[in-house]
Amino acid sequence: MTKKNFTDKELGMNRKILRRDFLSGASIAVTGAILCPSLAKAMQAFDDPRGGQMDADYYPPNKDGMRGSHDGSFETAHLVRDGDEFSAVDTGEEYDLVVVGGGISGLAAAWFYRESAGPDKKVLILENHDDFGGHAKRNEYNLDSRNIIVNGGTLNIEQPSNYSPVAMGFLREIGIDTKEYHEKTRAMIREHRTERGLGGATYFAEETFGGKNGLVKRNRRARGGWEEFFENAPIDDDLKAAFQKLYSEDVVAPSFVGLSDEEKKKKLAGMTYADYVTKELGIDERVLPLFAPGLHFRFYMGAEQVPALFCWELGGNPGFKHLNLKPTEKISPMHHIGGSQHGREHEYEEDSIYFPDGNATITRMTVRKMIPDAIPGETLDDIFTAKVDYSKLDVAGSNTRLRLNSTAINVAHNGDPENAKDVTIDYMQGGQGKRVKSKNVIFACWHNVIPYICNDYSEEQKEAMLYGIKAPRVYTNVLLRDGKAFEKLGLSAISSPGLYHTTSSLHYPLRVGDYVSPRTMDEPVIVKMHRAPNAPGELRRDQLRLGRYDLLNTPFETFERNIREQLQRMLGDGGFDAARDIAAITVNRWPHGNAYAYDTITEPYHWAMFATDDRPCVIARKQLGRLSVANSDADASPFTDAAIDQAHRAVREVLADQYLMSAD
Repeated sequence: MTKKNFTDKELGMNRKILRRDFLSGASIAVTGAILCPSLAKAMQAFDDPRGGQMDADYYPPNKDGMRGSHDGSFETAHLVRDGDEFSAVDTGEEYDLVVVGGGISGLAAAWFYRESAGPDKKVLILENHDDFGGHAKRNEYNLDSRNIIVNGGTLNIEQPSNYSPVAMGFLREIGIDTKEYHEKTRAMIREHRTERGLGGATYFAEETFGGKNGLVKRNRRARGGWEEFFENAPIDDDLKAAFQKLYSEDVVAPSFVGLSDEEKKKKLAGMTYADYVTKELGIDERVLPLFAPGLHFRFYMGAEQVPALFCWELGGNPGFKHLNLKPTEKISPMHHIGGSQHGREHEYEEDSIYFPDGNATITRMTVRKMIPDAIPGETLDDIFTAKVDYSKLDVAGSNTRLRLNSTAINVAHNGDPENAKDVTIDYMQGGQGKRVKSKNVIFACWHNVIPYICNDYSEEQKEAMLYGIKAPRVYTNVLLRDGKAFEKLGLSAISSPGLYHTTSSLHYPLRVGDYVSPRTMDEPVIVKMHRAPNAPGELRRDQLRLGRYDLLNTPFETFERNIREQLQRMLGDGGFDAARDIAAITVNRWPHGNAYAYDTITEPYHWAMFATDDRPCVIARKQLGRLSVANSDADASPFTDAAIDQAHRAVREVLADQYLMSAD
């Protein structure tokens, strides 16, 4: 079957799907020119001094369309980066601690500080988005009187057995018993994947592999396994033979013969998986796109930039069996982007923890512990259906306050950093510049922002902060009126090399606490789609930059059409009709997504393999006077436990500093 060119009407582009986002009660059209200063200037005209947070109907999780790093969350920061200056009015507010960034690391930092210094301490958390949680966002849908929740970013607690005592202790203290929750949910997920008879498939697109379009189911455990899978693929015989040779492990890398185990691994670390497969094993390069979906999710780019060693560590990538490599005790940090030490984020691992709304559960539990009036309930069981009262997050007189739609624009010691008694923090909210004062500040925002809003750091430390480049990625959620097409095709997940979104899968139907998700395929289902915008052929760091630029300049309409066309192509044989079946679309774009991790090809080998002090992340996080630095960037690891651990380290610095200051 050749590719069909669908019309807009056939895909339902004329159907009512939200194409606008809302900020502070004002409608802002999503266009391709979202970087233009005119939008930022329009935002500055808003009169609401709280940025809409006090509105009775303020509830960001219900918004669809373009979410994640939404319009209004980044324009001010871009203007500051470009040299614009803003004035600020002193509010007279003084705090013991101001945390810049309300993601997992920022919220954990506030919680750790309160636990040690006391809940009577004055804490302010500034968050530039319209909701708290950073990348741990929650999307909600209401369809046919059903409330359906799903993650809009950070997916799960990846293999908690590898969490530090600090990170695991934090989860327990806020009310999350990972072992108990795992026992409740693992059978549900296993049932979803196996007992329903739903499996995985790969969509072979003609524009990616040549040949014809075709959906081929995977049954790796069946007799024939990969051989049968590729035999059924709609590709030419030479490419089939190349795949079968690689996956049968009927390959040898001559230059590795005679090397020790350590020498083999070091050699693999110095070459890309693409070079290993094509140059060392002599396999046709046309096989490489097949690996893109998995590598995009773990490493945000394809085989042409991922070290071969990481692909071996990860497992599931063929061509290594003949090397007889010994298991490694120490998994490289970049490999944590999806490796066996932390689990593959887009798949269910046996001891990983998956909440209906992803790690938004962690942020909601944390906020409820600190500001109980804002979120009703007391337990994990009732958190899933609890509705946040955003007007209670920032109440005058409260000891802990969480201020949304607030972008920090200038942070400076009042005097010499080593001797200053406090810090001034300027921020923009609702188009107005405001100023507060604090004894200490923790930067829990991404590190690239800090040099532009704080001039107190040395050039060396600023350079280290600017070194890491956040990986752009997209978590798209599509609400379908039912899952009948998936059921008819016998599928729960589809890999789609070369298409706009490289993976698509059904959201797990979990029954936890007060929340009961739709269970049958006659009910609404959510299709989770992932995209990692990049620039194949470019160097890794350039790919991340170009991917970010592409993502920031792609309008919602472009996403919508690609989503509709892709689902129609893949599910059409199951009776799917994009114009009829799609009820809502939420594109959670994260141009500055996951923390930068070091590799072994473009950077010093020891940066990626060992926790050495000369790494940029270590230099970037050094304490300066009353300023400390958290966030997963400080660990060069994009995982939840890293964000928590770095928050704890930063709070230890603050507590020691405040103790010494009080002693003086």
